[in-house]
Amino acid sequence: MREYYMRRSGFTLIELLVVISIVGVLVALLLPAVQAAREAARRSQCQNNLRQLGLAMQAHHSARGYFPPAFLKPGNWGWSVWLLPYIEEKELYRTLDPTDTTIAVNASTTRPVSVFLCPTDPAPILHVFYSGYARSDYAVSEQVSDGGSKIRVSQIKDGTSKTLMAGERDLKNQAGAIWAGRDTTSGVASVIGRPTWPINTAYAGGNTCCASDTGCTRYAWSSMHSAGATFVFCDASTHFLPETIANDPSQQTCNKPTSANFLLLNLYFRDDGNPVTISEY
Repeated sequence: MREYYMRRSGFTLIELLVVISIVGVLVALLLPAVQAAREAARRSQCQNNLRQLGLAMQAHHSARGYFPPAFLKPGNWGWSVWLLPYIEEKELYRTLDPTDTTIAVNASTTRPVSVFLCPTDPAPILHVFYSGYARSDYAVSEQVSDGGSKIRVSQIKDGTSKTLMAGERDLKNQAGAIWAGRDTTSGVASVIGRPTWPINTAYAGGNTCCASDTGCTRYAWSSMHSAGATFVFCDASTHFLPETIANDPSQQTCNKPTSANFLLLNLYFRDDGNPVTISEY
């Protein structure tokens, strides 16, 4: 008599474990590549934000003959506010009415504006130090926009392609910034950046601002990108500057920077006359 046997299809336990192990190895190999691709996209968006801000600064200059001030008394509205009409935020600008009002925490100034936010920075939208205003990840150079200033392109004697306009400052490892303007309880670091500390210097004030930050590290430019930060120059070009870029360690204080022949300072000052070549950055 012929016997017939039905063979069961499927995996044995050992085979299943082998498959799971192989899948785990593949995921482990692919995950860094996926994360790197995502960060590349976020970094590209951040770079594009700064490019838009640079073009908006130029549009403001074309319309009014000067770059907007970092903050303008008595209202203390910041440089980013004066750019709103040039970044498709005219309605928000009208809501703020900066020519006739004073900066205050309200529904408008706590509103996130995407062009002021680097997607790599995971910090909260509302600024934890600066009175709860909406966060900005970008701080302007004092050499281009100072308090009440009306700086013109003709004053950038070292060349627009060799002079910093604005750069990143994250709110995870640093003190960030706000787009609305000068936070009257905390000072000008809420809008302004300085090269007194190296790029990516960590904020030294702990969970408060700003008396605990005795060295004024909060003015440093910084980012959540690896090994440097992105800047927009006065010609609206963007460049990623490494955190190792030469700086003057003797100026790591609360004083305003002074001209010295270090690359970061040379890129900061608009008319110091120190030579800068493109290959250096």
